Amino acid sequence: MPEISQDDTAPLFQAPGLSSHTQIDVRTLRSGIEASQAARHGRGVGGLQHRHIEALMALDGHRSLGAMGEEQQDRIQQIAQAEDVASQKRAAEYLERIGEEEATRRAENVANPNTYHPKHNPDGHDLDTCPVCGHETLCVQGLDPVFGRVGYGQCLVCTYTRTPGAAEDEAFTEQLRSIMDDE
Repeated sequence: MPEISQDDTAPLFQAPGLSSHTQIDVRTLRSGIEASQAARHGRGVGGLQHRHIEALMALDGHRSLGAMGEEQQDRIQQIAQAEDVASQKRAAEYLERIGEEEATRRAENVANPNTYHPKHNPDGHDLDTCPVCGHETLCVQGLDPVFGRVGYGQCLVCTYTRTPGAAEDEAFTEQLRSIMDDE
């Protein structure tokens, strides 16, 4: 049976992960319902506070619920994808302005400011191929946080910027392709 508390509970960031024993802060949840009443019925603004959201998110810790975190992750992924598309569009427009000849000249003369050196820059990386201009000019600042295979950074020719989120998305796609190829 879940523990039902009438008092304030610990903040969400202190709550354990998925569990069958979820604290339910009934008092705060009821207060949140009352605070949002006017907004939910189109008669004014709501008055939700951080504690109301924390109490609601704490319910998501129960293993039979656990959907809000997934929704939030989906939103984060959609934002990262939209930012990547916008960055690619800006880079393509910039590339069109400078022209292929200038892009090639810049690519031939590029120097990697983040090159690996065992003593002076042990976290450095080689340049990677830019998905927009196709030159090996993507200055890698780090690798995707999940698989550690796709670099993120900025192209030194067309200015395309791949974020850690976009790199993670690309790495996930590569992982799926790898699994499909193995089958």
